Amino acid sequence: MRNSGRLDGWTAGRLGTLLSLLKRVCGMPDYQGYLVHMREKHGGGAVLSEREYFEQHMQVRYGSGVSRCC
Repeated sequence: MRNSGRLDGWTAGRLGTLLSLLKRVCGMPDYQGYLVHMREKHGGGAVLSEREYFEQHMQVRYGSGVSRCC
């Protein structure tokens, strides 16, 4: 049987987990992880749009601006 180029569920799940981990290591916001968390822990409550989530993450991380020593 030929591979249609699609990933099976297990492989796709593992790749998603790896991508999420890499984002966290690099300090990037993980919107998909946020959506899963909100669905599982907050039972369908209001969620931020991807843009709102990113802006909130940047505000928390950098506040009023990036601080540098040089």
